[in-house]
Amino acid sequence: MVCGRLWALANRKKRIPKLDDRVAVLGHTGAFVISSVDGDLCTAELKPTGRGFALSTIPWSTLTFLDEEDASQAAARIVREATKGE
Repeated sequence: MVCGRLWALANRKKRIPKLDDRVAVLGHTGAFVISSVDGDLCTAELKPTGRGFALSTIPWSTLTFLDEEDASQAAARIVREATKGE
């Protein structure tokens, strides 16, 4: 994960994305949730929080991290995680 360390050093105000982080993407409308992170390529796979298409191979430099989830989003995430294995 050399790329991740270098990126973090160069962009101290940004952070390395993690699974389930909520983000906005430069050039795209809406909010997304990170579903996969590739530390070697410094990219992420994203799922939309609402309607829309998933995005793949998105560079970390285009991500803007959104505020913490509100109560309704937390409840939806908990239900989604609980039913994921069924």
